[in-house]
Amino acid sequence: MSRCWKFGFTAALLVVLTARAGAQGPPATTGGNGTIYYGTYDKKILVIDEASMNVRDSMRVSVGIPIGLTLSADRKKMYAIEPAFEFVEVFDLATRKATGQFSLSNDSVRVRITNFNVDPRDRFAVLLVKTAQRKSDRWEIGKPTLLKYDLTTKAVTDTIKWPNGEEREFAQIIFSPDGALMYFFTAEDILIYDSATLKQVDRWDLQRSVDDGLGTLNFGFPESLYEEPGFYTGLFRSTDLINRRTLMGVARVDLTKRAVEFYSLGPSEPVGFALAPGRQRGYGLRQQVGNYQFWTFDLQGRRVGQRVEFEGRPRMGLTVSTNGRVLYIHTAGPTIDMFDAQTLQKIRTVEYRADMTDVIVVP
Repeated sequence: MSRCWKFGFTAALLVVLTARAGAQGPPATTGGNGTIYYGTYDKKILVIDEASMNVRDSMRVSVGIPIGLTLSADRKKMYAIEPAFEFVEVFDLATRKATGQFSLSNDSVRVRITNFNVDPRDRFAVLLVKTAQRKSDRWEIGKPTLLKYDLTTKAVTDTIKWPNGEEREFAQIIFSPDGALMYFFTAEDILIYDSATLKQVDRWDLQRSVDDGLGTLNFGFPESLYEEPGFYTGLFRSTDLINRRTLMGVARVDLTKRAVEFYSLGPSEPVGFALAPGRQRGYGLRQQVGNYQFWTFDLQGRRVGQRVEFEGRPRMGLTVSTNGRVLYIHTAGPTIDMFDAQTLQKIRTVEYRADMTDVIVVP
């Protein structure tokens, strides 16, 4: 074999190898090193590695389909509730094993737990319940009741009186980061209770602390794992009292200090909000059939960024990845769609073997 031929063969081989290496392209965009907990209709919670999007483990739910997942404040436990709202199962996330379950129902009385609020120190939960008692010829439906439930002894310890004696079908309750206080939301203001005595100790007129001329402030206090404890960032909506227009803006509330920072973005639009890590950006979905859109919110510049149409689903949820680089579109189906958070272009679709009920992405 001539020396010239050998040189030509080696050069050609290097070109082929280089071309193959280049064909692999840049590394795939990943969402971070967190864990995704994916509730399914086949009575499991899938444990998914966020970096690879592969199922790493699963937790069998013995009480039924886990339609709702609640993460403890220390991120060590998870609570799953089933479709009848009668049973709650508790999981230890380190071992991924069920540690127990509880229910208030018995043979003659069904007790539906319609709201489940866990103390940050994991000592007790405040439950909003409604009973259905079996009679000889009918079921007798009870009134909505607030109960304090000890998570250690698994027993009801107190019944909490409704503010002003006004019963409700729904109750929004938020705890202070240390669990010492409990904030009860009413249509007019926020009532503050001592968590130990269950007595009202103060009240906060949120509307007055914002602006008397703004109109009624509609703010849902959305929880996010990317927010500091005790702070809540999200969209608010209010009605312009002079022009009768509904406006939309962003608010950040420090519940402990009772302080509010807010700014208007313009006329209200049917769009949601998900906070990104670092709290400098937010993302939203406009879910209108035939007009599905991603929205970006520049929280530093206090403005709406991009509005990009994409092929969505009739029912969707949006969660930002733990490194902020990926947007997850999920819910309704066995897939998670991954989108690049900067370009808002689809990266890929990851398919699992069971339809989703709920999902939590934990940093």
